Amino acid sequence: MRNGNGSKKQAAKASKVYPPSAAPEATRVGKTEVEAFPRLGSGLRITTKGRYGLRVMVELARHTGPAAVALRDLAARLTISEKYLWHIARLLTSAGLIRAVRGAHGGYLLARPVGTITLQDIIEALEGPCQLVPAAEHEDGAAGLIWRELERALVAHLRALTLRGALEQYDAQTTAPNYSI
Repeated sequence: MRNGNGSKKQAAKASKVYPPSAAPEATRVGKTEVEAFPRLGSGLRITTKGRYGLRVMVELARHTGPAAVALRDLAARLTISEKYLWHIARLLTSAGLIRAVRGAHGGYLLARPVGTITLQDIIEALEGPCQLVPAAEHEDGAAGLIWRELERALVAHLRALTLRGALEQYDAQTTAPNYSI
């Protein structure tokens, strides 16, 4: 199997070494070899979908006025593909965070007041449950206690931070002080 540079030697160096009992089975898909190693979950990892989704929610929260924001306008403001944005909007809609308005002047609006939408709501709508370590990998003893405590602290912080609070913090940090007399 060759890597992106085409060197067999470099590909061999980059390949993973597993004990014989845990060696993954390789499956060929086209010209690419794919490892079929069972995965229980990867814990909390914020993907592009999560990052873009947060940007969409911030943009909709900043939008003032009764009119819905068209998907085309959101895509242009955020420099995100309209097709990719549609998938994100669908997830946020099904989670009850935004609502779609149909028609010639349709688009998207927040479904709830800005002060009631937490970062936990947004992240879980797009990424799934907030887990640092997958549930199957929680350990007993001191290590397990530490992981569970870290996870509780993360979830509590995401639950406490609302979209309105995050915007107010950002505005307070970016507003230049007025030193005029």
